[in-house]
Amino acid sequence: MDTWAIAIFPLVGVVLGAGLQFWLTRAAERNKHAETLQSQAYADYLRAVAAAAHLRCDEDLRNAHRDAADAKARIAVYGGAAVIAALARFEDAGAVITRGPAADAFVSLVSSMRAGVGAIPNCELKLVLLGPSPS
Repeated sequence: MDTWAIAIFPLVGVVLGAGLQFWLTRAAERNKHAETLQSQAYADYLRAVAAAAHLRCDEDLRNAHRDAADAKARIAVYGGAAVIAALARFEDAGAVITRGPAADAFVSLVSSMRAGVGAIPNCELKLVLLGPSPS
């Protein structure tokens, strides 16, 4: 084998390895950043809905609506299809945490936001989010 080939093969291997490592690291960071933005949008929306349930004045209502609108816009950009569909159902039901269809839609929304974390029965989520149902 030619001495030039013996000298060049390791160099080509190092360059290819470095390029591959750069590409894979960059892709992993991009995915991690997108997941962070998605999680933050979900948490901000849930925080705004919870704030709207505990209003003290008109300014609190304006702030809750502003925060919810901001989070909904980010969910529309970064959210998964199932979350956007569940959000649409919750908005259609009035986007207020109450008992009945709106509560079921809210629990379904939170359940779809948790899709990557692990499945929890909706009855348990409902108990955690809304408390025990009145008798």
